[in-house]
Amino acid sequence: MNKPVNTRYQKGDEIAYAVPAGMTYGTVIRVLGDGETAAVEVEFEDGRKEIKRVRDRALSLLRRASGVSENEEHRAGASRLKDFDVEAVRRSDQRRGRH
Repeated sequence: MNKPVNTRYQKGDEIAYAVPAGMTYGTVIRVLGDGETAAVEVEFEDGRKEIKRVRDRALSLLRRASGVSENEEHRAGASRLKDFDVEAVRRSDQRRGRH
């Protein structure tokens, strides 16, 4: 999975953090700094708080505070790819009355 280079975390974002025993989940409660040197303070489900660098590969965004997932956010401006052969067959079937 290719991780985006510049994930900008915001307060309230839900994150996952990879540890040797599996994944831990938490919420961003504070963003410290900006750019590549930024860090986030995370409150994990068990109540502990830790500061993690945004460039840490073990840190990943699950869902924005707004409810949008990282994949949905990246695809928001993209148009759907079309297969013109499939579209031609669909149009011909519609003309023939085969729905």
